[in-house]
Amino acid sequence: MYKAFNNVFLTRSGNAVFYKSAINKAERDGTWSASLDILGAEDAYERTGDPEKKTLVNELLTTWLDYTPTPWSWDGWNDDIGWFSLALIRGYQMTGNQRFLDAAKYGFDYAFGRGWDTQYNGGGIWEENPEYAARENPPKQATKEALANDSLGKVACMIYQSTHDAAYLQKSQQIYAWVSTNLFNHSTGQINTGIAQDGHVDTGSAAYNQGTFVDYAHLLYTITGNREYYADAKFALDFGRNNLTVNGIFSNNQGYLNTWADEFARGAGHFVRDNRLWDTYHAWMKSNAEAILQNRRSDLGITWNAWDQATPSDDSLTTNKFVSAMAWLQFTPAEQPNEIGGIHVIVNQETRLAIDSGGKYSNGDAVVQWGVNDSLNQRWLLTQNSDSSWNIVNLASWKSLDCPGGKDADDLAMVQWASSRDTNQRWWIDRQDDGGYKIWNQASGKVLDGGSSADNGAALVQVGWNGSAQQLWVLQ
Repeated sequence: MYKAFNNVFLTRSGNAVFYKSAINKAERDGTWSASLDILGAEDAYERTGDPEKKTLVNELLTTWLDYTPTPWSWDGWNDDIGWFSLALIRGYQMTGNQRFLDAAKYGFDYAFGRGWDTQYNGGGIWEENPEYAARENPPKQATKEALANDSLGKVACMIYQSTHDAAYLQKSQQIYAWVSTNLFNHSTGQINTGIAQDGHVDTGSAAYNQGTFVDYAHLLYTITGNREYYADAKFALDFGRNNLTVNGIFSNNQGYLNTWADEFARGAGHFVRDNRLWDTYHAWMKSNAEAILQNRRSDLGITWNAWDQATPSDDSLTTNKFVSAMAWLQFTPAEQPNEIGGIHVIVNQETRLAIDSGGKYSNGDAVVQWGVNDSLNQRWLLTQNSDSSWNIVNLASWKSLDCPGGKDADDLAMVQWASSRDTNQRWWIDRQDDGGYKIWNQASGKVLDGGSSADNGAALVQVGWNGSAQQLWVLQ
């Protein structure tokens, strides 16, 4: 469906690359609405690692920033700034384009700086800042809602992953604590819409609020290892599954909506994939994917927000209405994945040491082996590329396991580097008859080898395959 989506909406005009605003309109989609479109394109790159999809993400965000440069003081809605910044920080993690990181940091700092308020409700970020709400016709009372707080909380998490600036982690946890106290129903798992200045809670629910919170909680779990975040994410996911679907299927045909379940796709997709919960959720996720495919437009191949209803042949429908279906398909494999993907501690059969990032965060830092302690240094997220190779990313440094330069020298020490998904960061992982795994680099063709030393700090090297225990790894 990604290809069909692009066939319908993607436009190239000179140096500009953008999604148009509707099926029957040539005009460029803009600001927050365009950010939601771009997030869908980022989902496709996340799933595949295909270089041409990375290039498209870079082109889309470059065009977006050319048309929507900072400062963003013209926009009083902090959730708009959240979506701007979320597309940009994700794009930075995918492309390494510094311009995207700078703009995402500006966006978070600006929205948090003007929006975080302790006069009412003990904290929280305004949805629309009060000075802007007062100028509406008629004037509005400003509220604090899940949309702004959770989107910006995710941005802060991802800036922390990218920079290791602890101030962003502290603010992400600060926002989360406020959301947990004021908007998260700990009895049901529902995320309420928002809270007014007088403390009145809007108990409305929406798939996008539910999903953004799931992804936010899961991000904090992977960053900190705190199981309370994991529990919150699962509780919120299950509420959405059981209460925001029709016979298990996400479906909403309301005309006022832009996207509906795209953020739920990301939240569920990341949580299930990373925590290896396919046994619990894959059949349900696949039933949604099948409904999407069954109800797409036969002429265009795209599906609107009501996944259990045939997509109407209405060419006035906006681009955003088709993002959620595309996003869901990026996170739902056709067949239930095997045990390799997700978060693991990777332990050598010979040395019994775990692969460890060494508590370092810089490009080129050595990856070593250390006694198993289940710290974040030893937790690695394994995700797959479209060619079936694997990415191995550390949860402490958020850097990828990297064969330097793709060189094929024996005894070459492995390092960590910002993720590029180039061939020297792609690994084949093959299960052996004894249950161990051979892990070998796509660029060098050499396998990870633990050597013979069982001392903490032992080097992690590559060597030609010989099938010995020091070349076999256990995924815990």
